[in-house]
Amino acid sequence: MRENVKMRYPTYLKEFECIGGKCTDSCCIGWDIDIDKTTFRQYYKVQDKEMKRMFQKNVHNNDYYLSPDVDYGKVKLKSGKRCAFLDEENYCIIYSKIGEKYLSNVCTSFPRITNKVDRYYEMSLDVACPEAARILLLKEEGIGFNESEETLGKHILSSDIETTSKEYDNSPVKYFKEIRDLSIKIIQNRKFNLSQRLYILGDFINALEKELKHKYNNVPKFIKEYNMNSVNDSYEKNQSSYIIQMDFFKKMMGFLNVSKEVDSLSFKEYTKQIISGFKFDEGEDISKYSELYIKAFEDYTENFINNNSYIFENFLVNFMYNYMFPFTESESIFDGYILLLVRYSFIRFYLVGKYLCNKQDNKEDIVEFIQSFSKTIEHHRTYLVDSLNYIKENKLDNMEFAKKLL
Repeated sequence: MRENVKMRYPTYLKEFECIGGKCTDSCCIGWDIDIDKTTFRQYYKVQDKEMKRMFQKNVHNNDYYLSPDVDYGKVKLKSGKRCAFLDEENYCIIYSKIGEKYLSNVCTSFPRITNKVDRYYEMSLDVACPEAARILLLKEEGIGFNESEETLGKHILSSDIETTSKEYDNSPVKYFKEIRDLSIKIIQNRKFNLSQRLYILGDFINALEKELKHKYNNVPKFIKEYNMNSVNDSYEKNQSSYIIQMDFFKKMMGFLNVSKEVDSLSFKEYTKQIISGFKFDEGEDISKYSELYIKAFEDYTENFINNNSYIFENFLVNFMYNYMFPFTESESIFDGYILLLVRYSFIRFYLVGKYLCNKQDNKEDIVEFIQSFSKTIEHHRTYLVDSLNYIKENKLDNMEFAKKLL
């Protein structure tokens, strides 16, 4: 009998159910399919002769596995990177023929993300799943959180942190919960527009990093007394920032190498649209179209981002909760902030380019794009590492550059 565990989760979690073959972007297409050791061995004990033959033909050992609980084995993929166990209507044959208990840890878990923080299992959803994205991004009231005691089924633990452990005595991880809680509170403060909130978050993280270096034991007091209302006065939007963004994100597109390294057909199509919308295909210097870009960014911000700011707020909050912000990239909390900002600004860059191409947009299309973007970016082999390296090499990991991305 399974024991109950302490759980913490966003309120939207209970609303999610996989819609299987009705999904517009199946998680069984375009990704490697990993099989954990326990499930791998189950497959060779199956009584159903047809399924046994399918397992023998399509499941193999992974000689380079990283964890027996995740990728001990792999499924051979068919053309178009389709899982061999996906039928013509995009339903899972394993699930329909022999039941859910024969699904691997990965297949059972996705899009659920599980972290463990101070003996609490933190569950949430990944917006790389279209149904999860629809449910959580469209919550106009924002994302709230619950705690309860429940049984925990098959899962993959992404992170496990005990902040009271001695190993974190001299690490900012010791204050992880306090830092993340205030960071989320800043992003959810609708007294400010989204750019202002992101600027305040950057100011907080930047000031906190300095505090950690000089007055480590003063950090809880610093977090408690941080006044976000006093920061906003120093942030002003500059039109020239949009042109700097254009140049920066053209380079970021190069790191993505969409034509060769991205499998998603939808993201390839989005990329074609922004190349057309921004007139990158004309080979002209971006300064030629500076007035066009500035007007497009301002129009899009006013008509779509400001009117649907809760979508972007929910994306940011969910990401921060899922990926242990601000320790997302490394122990440098400012690295976590600057790449959160890059993600948001890159999304806006693509949405503005799409808008220039199509002359229209709506909240459903915004959600669809964020889902495609997240599935592409978070699972790209090198993009995030390349981006952070470029930012650091060019000394862009600072608040002055952050202002330009806002």
